Amino acid sequence: MLLFLFVLVCCLLCCELISRRSVFKGLTYDCRPSSRVVEPGQLFELVATLENNKWLPVSFLKVVQSLPADIQLDAYLGRFSSDVTSARLYSSCYLMPRQRLVRRITASLPRRGRHFVMDATLLAGDLLGLSQQQRDIHQFYEIVVLPRRVEAPDLSQALGGFLGDVSVQRFILEDPVLTIGAREYTGHEPMKTISWKHSVRTGRLMVKNFDHTVENCVTVLLNVDGGTDYDTMERCFSLARMAVEQLEAKGIQYSFLTNAATAGAMGRWSEVADGLGGGHTKAILEGLGRATHDVLESFDSLLWRAVRRSQQGRAHILVTPQAIPASDPRLARLREHSRGMLFLLSAEVLAQEEERSAAS
Repeated sequence: MLLFLFVLVCCLLCCELISRRSVFKGLTYDCRPSSRVVEPGQLFELVATLENNKWLPVSFLKVVQSLPADIQLDAYLGRFSSDVTSARLYSSCYLMPRQRLVRRITASLPRRGRHFVMDATLLAGDLLGLSQQQRDIHQFYEIVVLPRRVEAPDLSQALGGFLGDVSVQRFILEDPVLTIGAREYTGHEPMKTISWKHSVRTGRLMVKNFDHTVENCVTVLLNVDGGTDYDTMERCFSLARMAVEQLEAKGIQYSFLTNAATAGAMGRWSEVADGLGGGHTKAILEGLGRATHDVLESFDSLLWRAVRRSQQGRAHILVTPQAIPASDPRLARLREHSRGMLFLLSAEVLAQEEERSAAS
């Protein structure tokens, strides 16, 4: 009996020594979000995975996970604490040999911008629970929260009417490249449109008959130069989103120019070429989610960049922090290139609309 106890104690001591030396061997941890791009307040999951790949159990394991400071968790049973810079999620468990544990935590983020699920700290006990060891797990997952959608019916209706006018303009402007025939000269057409081949054939002056423009194009300009506070800047991003989504809904090709800086994978994101479709819209909206309040260039420089890229029939939607009168001389050249098709959206007007809506 004593011999058996002695052998048992020796085995336990051996296992204890082995567990102390290999407490983190074969132990993996990962916590990642289920979605990389989300709406403000949209629910998503944090998927935390613990795996013990060795033949010894882990008698005690504590996980301290760093999370974004303003994250909101839905009915989580563990301990949760947060401060101005970050939040921490505390959990503990026991892992059997070769066991894989997956926890899904429902969360949401209320504010636009980039948020990070970063490093975690593991505290693991030995086989007998006599000591603890610590290991830092380095990880980096990004969550981009898009600008909130604007709830301003008057602005939405006005923008919708403007886009209707853009669609009508397609049947007014002619494309000098697409010739669909010839018609008799009336005396009002430019001399360069005369078709001498048709004139010789018919014996009277004939002019080329051009097709209408095949595509309408709109450029959305987002200016953040002059934004004075956080709410004003956020309203600018929301207005840009409203313009992009309405263009997509009406099937009008559009490009995007901005003087706002962005952070992360998109680098110096200041221009998106003409396009249409879900992928095009997604790229612009993600850029709006990543945008910071830093200004890359002045408002005048942004307008000049838009004028240099403009051509006949291209309309413009300009989003600015403050309301700009239509008679502002800085807009004259852009309006001339847009043939009058220039629509102004401002965060200041949106704030007034929201105040009236709240009062009523």
